[in-house]
Amino acid sequence: MTKWNPFEQSPLPVNVFLTLYKTNHQLVQQLEEQLVKYDLTLGRWCVLVALKSSEREMVPSEISDDLAVTRANISNLLNALEKAGRIRRDFDPSNRRRILVSLTPEGHELIEQVWPVYEQTITENVGNKLTLEEQHQLEKLLEKLV
Repeated sequence: MTKWNPFEQSPLPVNVFLTLYKTNHQLVQQLEEQLVKYDLTLGRWCVLVALKSSEREMVPSEISDDLAVTRANISNLLNALEKAGRIRRDFDPSNRRRILVSLTPEGHELIEQVWPVYEQTITENVGNKLTLEEQHQLEKLLEKLV
């Protein structure tokens, strides 16, 4: 009797998923190696970028929804960033039950410092391996899956 191997004849969608997963894992590892030099994880970095991109204070649930992570995970990320002096949490003056999260000057400075490294790491792992046309095609294909 031959041992069953589920990966021998996997349907194409399964192979596509596994390839996406491996690619994402590899890129995340490359990014984490760079971010650790700045005492950052990818999750903390994404919170900083979300705040910078919004150009306003955000409530934790907005950040959680924006990054598609749990409220508990956001709480841990915010705690670490606040402890490091990169974000600030204040009560909303118009509704004391709400907490508003904003970048500190140190947080803004860190983004300016790290962004070129972030961009370079992605370019080396994506931009240098795919033509511009392939990048556009991949972007359109991935948008169909979201």
